[in-house]
Amino acid sequence: MEPEGTPITHELHQAWRRMLLLGLPVVQLSVLAALLFARPDPWDTYYDPPLYLAMSVLLVGCWLAVARSWGSIRQITLIVTAGSGLFLSVKLLLLGFVLRDPYTRVLEVLETLVWLPTVITWTMLTDLAREVRRVLGALLWAVGACSLIIVLWPVVQGEGLPVDLARALLQINLSAAVSLYGASFFMQRNDALGRLHGEQRVLQQLVYTDLLTGLPGRVRLHEQLGRLAAQQTPFAVLFVDVDAFKVINDTLGHAAGDDLLRGLAGELQRLAGPAAQVYRLSGDEFVVLLPDTREPEAHALAQHLLQAPLEPSRRVGVDATVSIGLSLYPDDAQHPTDLLRHADSAMYAVKRAGRRQVRRYHPQQDAATERFQVLARDLGHALARSELSLRFQPIYRLRDRRLIKAEALLRWTHPQLGPVPPGEFIPVAERVGLIMPVGAWVLREACRAARGWPGVRVSVNVSPVQLLQADFVATVREALDHTGLPARRLELELTETAVLYEDDRVARTLQDLRELGVRISIDDFGSGYSNLARLRTMPITGVKLDRSIIAGLSDHETGGFAHALTRAALDIAGHMRAELTAEGIEHPAQLEVLRALGCPLGQGHGLCPPVTPAELDALLAAPQPEIPSGS
Repeated sequence: MEPEGTPITHELHQAWRRMLLLGLPVVQLSVLAALLFARPDPWDTYYDPPLYLAMSVLLVGCWLAVARSWGSIRQITLIVTAGSGLFLSVKLLLLGFVLRDPYTRVLEVLETLVWLPTVITWTMLTDLAREVRRVLGALLWAVGACSLIIVLWPVVQGEGLPVDLARALLQINLSAAVSLYGASFFMQRNDALGRLHGEQRVLQQLVYTDLLTGLPGRVRLHEQLGRLAAQQTPFAVLFVDVDAFKVINDTLGHAAGDDLLRGLAGELQRLAGPAAQVYRLSGDEFVVLLPDTREPEAHALAQHLLQAPLEPSRRVGVDATVSIGLSLYPDDAQHPTDLLRHADSAMYAVKRAGRRQVRRYHPQQDAATERFQVLARDLGHALARSELSLRFQPIYRLRDRRLIKAEALLRWTHPQLGPVPPGEFIPVAERVGLIMPVGAWVLREACRAARGWPGVRVSVNVSPVQLLQADFVATVREALDHTGLPARRLELELTETAVLYEDDRVARTLQDLRELGVRISIDDFGSGYSNLARLRTMPITGVKLDRSIIAGLSDHETGGFAHALTRAALDIAGHMRAELTAEGIEHPAQLEVLRALGCPLGQGHGLCPPVTPAELDALLAAPQPEIPSGS
């Protein structure tokens, strides 16, 4: 039994109380029966009556205490157990020292101790508290000690070992020990299994039920989708998302957001009807399953959800709306996971189109959205699965054909989609918040590879999102310290954006990087923002001319303009004391023009395509290749 003040079930408490109210009178009846059927010998005449009278007083007092609630069930149980132990111990000692007839002594011992295993088992079933077990253990030791005394006392007196008495005492004490420790082990084991079963029920509830709304969760949804698909009857999936939920959390607080979600859960179930099943996936995303439903009915219900006033939004003081994506089985997909993903894609299309609409999945229109979702989901695991790798494109000094730099290029080989272009997955990394861990990995790997290239700098592209992070300088310093690459051999390439020129945080970050010794280069110069006035004040050490300008050098119609832009870029870079690199050199004619104009550096497939670190090692070990001089 648990002590008072702790939460126990009312039924269990009443059961223990009834056990005492019924059990104590039964014990009292046994005491009266022992007195009534007593033998006419001196022991039953002079010694048993006062002992049984004391026991009766104890039993009656405990019964009254239970009936009138004078004490806790545990306290009364302890009193009964301790009183029984005292009664048995005193009687055994008296039997050993007073009663001399061996036959009568064996009978009295059996009569006295026959209740011992019963008392122990009854007490264990009533209460398993630590103090109760200690009292029972003390009782068993006391009875055992008394039994040993009354067996050895005749031996000390020279009367010999009372074999019959010793046998009776041994059997009863063994029976009591088995009752105590067996019941204790069983009760503790049963209690442990009960706790384990309770924990499993709680874990199951956590897995299958959303605690905030009480709705079934993602696991239950996938199970139900599988069952509905196995029945091969049409059903619909509505993917429901609360519009601008982050604004609600940010302005009204998370408590208001939670209240809105709880109310919305009940409202969706009410509006969808008894046949529908509503699930909460995560955050502000809900799914409504409509068994045995085709498109007209599903679309009508979705419109009803959109147009019905949401009472929970009034309670929190906002006009909350929802966007809904719809997919149908088996028309849109036959696999449950695909069906849910299609509904999600349709919902995102609604978000892009202005929200508060319902839209069915369209394969051609939603393919880009689904690909983005797949890339966003799998990119988070790409590092752990070693799917990312680096290639390095050599950058040559054009006048003497010497390899002086290598640009690190990130590559991703998806296990199902194959190679994914950087222009596709880098924006995904920026949007889903993965650019920092991916960028940090690129920095470390590029610095580690460049450490074995004496005299060669490594160039790493940096996203504007990285520059806005407060710990970006620390990330660069950590990569340099971890790999041992000198800071002067690391160059960071920055894409031209408004952020680069207009955000003061970026300016401070660039200055800290220059103080660290890292070189800074502007990538794709001539195709982006090109704030020349601000560029003059930035700590730039290099400029990379956009490949579109280089491509124009070999074009007869645009060649003059491309020449002029290249000369202007050379003048600007020279004024800033920055190196100019021409990227995208594909043809010997372009190379000849650049060399004639005095462009210092160049890269492109016409010079050398991107290579692996091992291939770059081989390039550096071999004699420098002759750069084609054109025709």
